[in-house]
Amino acid sequence: MHYAGSFDERALAPHPVFEGHATGYRRADLINRAQGSVHHGSSIDELAAGGVIEPHVHSFEESFYILSGEAIVTIGGVSHRLRQGDYGTAKVGTPHSWRTAGTAPVRWLQMASPQPKPIGAERDTFFPKHRTVPSDGATFDPDNRNGQLLGHFDVGMIPPPGQRTTAAAGLEGVFLKWLIDENFGAAHHRLVFIEYQPGVSIALHDHTFEEGYFILSGEVDATGDGKKYRMKAGDVFWTSVGCVHSFAQVGSEPVRWLETFSPQPPKENVFRFVADWEKKARELED
Repeated sequence: MHYAGSFDERALAPHPVFEGHATGYRRADLINRAQGSVHHGSSIDELAAGGVIEPHVHSFEESFYILSGEAIVTIGGVSHRLRQGDYGTAKVGTPHSWRTAGTAPVRWLQMASPQPKPIGAERDTFFPKHRTVPSDGATFDPDNRNGQLLGHFDVGMIPPPGQRTTAAAGLEGVFLKWLIDENFGAAHHRLVFIEYQPGVSIALHDHTFEEGYFILSGEVDATGDGKKYRMKAGDVFWTSVGCVHSFAQVGSEPVRWLETFSPQPPKENVFRFVADWEKKARELED
């Protein structure tokens, strides 16, 4: 099972869970149970100039990557002024709040895992009695995290192809930067930044976890369950457990995306490449 779609500005709307607890807050779901997902709860979230989201806690883990604008984000009682390229995690049960900084809206990709419950089901978001939203915070210094589950990564930090060490053999044109994972402090999901240089592809494979992809720039041919899609900036792709999928960069510019994994991948046997197992079958059966 898989899903291919696009982020639609017109889908941004107030979220009913935050009625009376936020001003200027809108969200557009990207991946949830409506697309067939069991584990994913990803969205594009926006807070208007002057907007606030009051302190709240979830019974799920929530992470974000800021796409544009600036905000005062308070997690666990510590406030930071965050900007484009900053990211972070609020672990299960950790109070957190948002306030727009400056005169422009702030927009971010948000990931929640386990998947939030549908409206009308049991509650999984709660608002403390004391709901003061801090009006300022220290500018985040990625070189001095002080134990905070925050980080920063932007396209200017991508090394040239000849200096990359994160790609597997045969995929030197791929850049992969783990942003949020178990080493970062998350317990239920991962977030990774990926770039494919022109001409790079990855063969058909599947996983024991769900993957979500939000395209930032460039174009890529994505294949899921034998169907091919041309994906570009703002498009969304999702693959379920066991969905056989592949990617091939197209065009003259690199393709870049943010990718979410839920639940966290196993320590081994992460990829199950179709060609590898066909070869193994011939060795075993011939």
